[in-house]
Amino acid sequence: GWSEQNAGLLLGFLTAMEVISGLVTPAIANRRQDKRGVVAVLLVLIILGFCGLILSPQHWSLLWPCLLGLGIGGLFPMSLILSLDHLDNPRRAGGLTAFVQGIGYLIAGLSPLIAGMIRDQLGSFEWAWWSLMAVSGLMLLIVMRFDPAHYARHIR
Repeated sequence: GWSEQNAGLLLGFLTAMEVISGLVTPAIANRRQDKRGVVAVLLVLIILGFCGLILSPQHWSLLWPCLLGLGIGGLFPMSLILSLDHLDNPRRAGGLTAFVQGIGYLIAGLSPLIAGMIRDQLGSFEWAWWSLMAVSGLMLLIVMRFDPAHYARHIR
């Protein structure tokens, strides 16, 4: 129900938050060996952003894209950092990073398509947001397995 101009400004705001987070998150993460907390905070920001869009889209309408942008923007550099931290061998670390990025781009590329299909069928983005929130929750559970104390166990 927003005008094209206001919707575009909102998208621009979300993108600005992604850029800020993409620059700030690595600086914060590099101060600690165990980066799970940083990734968990980013995922919680995404979950809260989607909750806000679902439950209260007209109230605090700048907060929800802010939370989403901060969460989404920080996940990209963190995927690189975690992949590179996981292995000491540069060739294997590069391979892992390429795999992680490939899967990430596949998910990022398919998500808008699936969200559009859901919106076309149900007339709203609400179920697409619920689905993305569920994926973020699943990622939150998975990230707890990234304990740096156990990285050596995965090296063969």
